[in-house]
Amino acid sequence: MTWPAIRWSGTPVATAAVMQAIDAEARAGFGIEPRQLMELAGFQVARFVDDWLGGAAGKRIAVIAGAGNNGGDALAAARFLSQRGGEVVAWIVEARDPESLAASHARTLRAMGIPCATAMGTLDLDADVLLDGLLGTGIRIPLREPAAGLIRAINDAGRPVIAIDLPSGLDADTGAGDGSAVQAAATVTLGLPKPALRTARSGGRLFLADIGLPAALFGPARPAVQALYRSGDLVELVGATQTPS
Repeated sequence: MTWPAIRWSGTPVATAAVMQAIDAEARAGFGIEPRQLMELAGFQVARFVDDWLGGAAGKRIAVIAGAGNNGGDALAAARFLSQRGGEVVAWIVEARDPESLAASHARTLRAMGIPCATAMGTLDLDADVLLDGLLGTGIRIPLREPAAGLIRAINDAGRPVIAIDLPSGLDADTGAGDGSAVQAAATVTLGLPKPALRTARSGGRLFLADIGLPAALFGPARPAVQALYRSGDLVELVGATQTPS
């Protein structure tokens, strides 16, 4: 499967704080709720994984989902992949808030009969692909346990990994943690790419998904964002300036 290719040169990026502000304004100014964005993020990620695998039907897909919104994106994707015939297993860091979006998506998976287990200790990651939704942009380096151990388990599995938004353990702004983060074969970043993805080696091939954020939210970058989204709602970013390891 090939996707429209867009060069990194001239592609705007958004820091973690900027994306947080954009998400808040989407809700306050446009009535776009986080659940709406999460559903579309999950759909876009599932669509990508389906294409990446040459069809998800009959393929073993292990989803590693954290307790935050990144985990919710992963669990939404798990639902769509299951509907496409994927043999999905979800390893979930249980949310403390039972009313959180991640907890809601976990209940949906269980109601659908999709196998779910708590992501603690040993993970059985014998799968055709791993979907990394463990951590998002709100991390602090160095990571503490159990997050650091779960990342090691993902990397030690020796399976191709697709990361949602950015590899777990990578600082979205600075790129700190690149060497110890999830080492992804591909990253599907959401809305706009994060600055660290321009140079981080842990991201693998980089893709950008439109999840329905109005271009007006991006201020001076609006024309560039509109041009990006006109190129395709899922595009590959090429020509990044990754530094040698």
